[in-house]
Amino acid sequence: MSQPALAKSLTSALLRGESTSALFPQGMSPLRDGSRDGRMEAAGAEPNARQEEPQVRMALRSFHTYEDLTVAEALLAHLEAEQVDAVFGIPGGNIAPLVQALRRQARIRFIIGSHEGGSAFMADGYARATGKLGVCAVTAGPGATNAMTGVASAHLDQVPLLTISGQVSTERFGLGAIQESTDEGGINTNEMFRHCTASSTTIVDAKSFPRLLERALKTAHALPHGAVHVSIPTNIARQKLAKVSVPTAPGAWKGTLPAAPASEVYTAFELLRHAKRPLVYLGSGAREALESRGPEFAAFVRRYCVPVATSLRGKGLFSEEDPLSLGVLGIAGSKRAEQYLAEGVDVLMVLGSRLGEWATKSFSSLFETAHTVIQVDATPSVIGQFLQVNLPIVADVGSVVAGLVEFGHGAAPGNEAHVRERRQHLNALNLAHRLATPVLPEDGPLKPQHVMQELNPHLHTNTDLYVDMGNCTGWATHCLRITPPARVFYPCGLSSMGWSMGAVIGGKVGRPENTAIALTGDGSFLMNGTELVTAVRYGVGAVYIVLNDNYLGMVNHGEHAQSGGEYELDDPYFSLGDPDLVKFSESLGARAYEVTRPGQLAELLPEVLKRADEERRPQVLVCRIDHREVPPYGDRFAAVASAPKED
Repeated sequence: MSQPALAKSLTSALLRGESTSALFPQGMSPLRDGSRDGRMEAAGAEPNARQEEPQVRMALRSFHTYEDLTVAEALLAHLEAEQVDAVFGIPGGNIAPLVQALRRQARIRFIIGSHEGGSAFMADGYARATGKLGVCAVTAGPGATNAMTGVASAHLDQVPLLTISGQVSTERFGLGAIQESTDEGGINTNEMFRHCTASSTTIVDAKSFPRLLERALKTAHALPHGAVHVSIPTNIARQKLAKVSVPTAPGAWKGTLPAAPASEVYTAFELLRHAKRPLVYLGSGAREALESRGPEFAAFVRRYCVPVATSLRGKGLFSEEDPLSLGVLGIAGSKRAEQYLAEGVDVLMVLGSRLGEWATKSFSSLFETAHTVIQVDATPSVIGQFLQVNLPIVADVGSVVAGLVEFGHGAAPGNEAHVRERRQHLNALNLAHRLATPVLPEDGPLKPQHVMQELNPHLHTNTDLYVDMGNCTGWATHCLRITPPARVFYPCGLSSMGWSMGAVIGGKVGRPENTAIALTGDGSFLMNGTELVTAVRYGVGAVYIVLNDNYLGMVNHGEHAQSGGEYELDDPYFSLGDPDLVKFSESLGARAYEVTRPGQLAELLPEVLKRADEERRPQVLVCRIDHREVPPYGDRFAAVASAPKED
């Protein structure tokens, strides 16, 4: 059966809700995705047609052998091969061998934080900004437990992160040594990490270290990415290894997924091409694909007039200034995206989103109205966990994007009338959205919407925005409009407050040429604000914008909404005590500014951004906002307040 005929049969079967398994012949040729540009079979080509054997261009993996290295030095050799140029952490007696090895070389910086949790957040931000491995090094006992929240946060967001923790010497196991972290000592940090990482191991023999480290690196770089933990006792870290082999090229341990089968991608393409009301939904799993093929993807959706929405973590992967962008679909998302979904979608294609609570607006039933669902993800278990999926594709998202682009070169829209109707409808939606956007007053109290409006023009080329958890998350999601190559990062997996304080430092260390901005609330700022001294000490010119309302704002508004007004917003129960955040920031060595009126942030930002890079010094803008302004979390507050129905 020819590719178009097969796709037509598959499309018809899916739209009728029938099984498609009988339509896939055994031995169906997969997409040819071996070359660097990922090009595929042309639309309409016979999948089993004979083709010339492609030339093998992949270079063989090669290794460099080092002799007479300690285990700690061997670890650094592996990190250098990974092109890691910074390790984040806090020194301690039980990790002294690694710290001493770091001091003896100049290629990898050791960025010493003020708290292990902040250091883990730095390693997370470094990995997100660079695409490389983030590395956190902490001592045993409290060093390891302090880092655990940051490590778990990275793992749930599928960030490749290696945590190295110290451990007492093996001959002291069971003696009650200071900070012993074994079963015999009463607290087994290795087992703790096992429950919040992809792998956790303790090295008890130096000869096994290279093998176990390589296994950890492969696990961190596997798809989906994740956090891993290796604990090294002090005596093991100092032992010598006769020979250690290290890859000579970066990325040796990075995992790859097979390309999607041509038949599945072609079917997805045909479903989108013939749909009356299609929707493409981008999650964070599409980041790599869109960063490499963004312009081609944009040309594809424009050709067929397919609207695009994103999850919170996918925000900005597709330009939010594009007429086809519906913005974020999910908690605190765009009303026009929600309206488009509510009006009915016949084909929903989900690329790289597991469709969790943030992404689905607290598991909104609106998603269930989509007639035909295509879901593409690297993890089989997330496909169908929320929605019934008609066409599941377990594959590299990039191969699917490349396939859609390739097939789109040779096919016209399935129905030109539907394309015209969609374009008119989307234009009307965008116009209605602009008309419904309230005009902010130029006088009166500073509102969080003012802050977003005045920040937005500065989110341009080579700007990375690290958004914390709290009301700032909702305001950024709802109000900001991100256009690539500007990027925005959120810690949605664990929703960790205080994340941005460290993440922006790690991101700026990893990509010093980029502007790095943290958007945080005052509650999060107080949690990890001491990391400002880390930025000062290491000359990191990050910019912090703090929404200061003197409350734990998300909780304050949430309880007010759920209680039906029983608890007033002015109730001091969740107040922070009105600390002076400007003086606090200045005491740690940062430049700080107080913003109290509309227009003031717009006046300050150009100079502040310039100073951050020129002075290599953190800049803090404390924006005193109206605490009564209700964040765009209505449905989220209702979902949290909901109780199980009684029988």
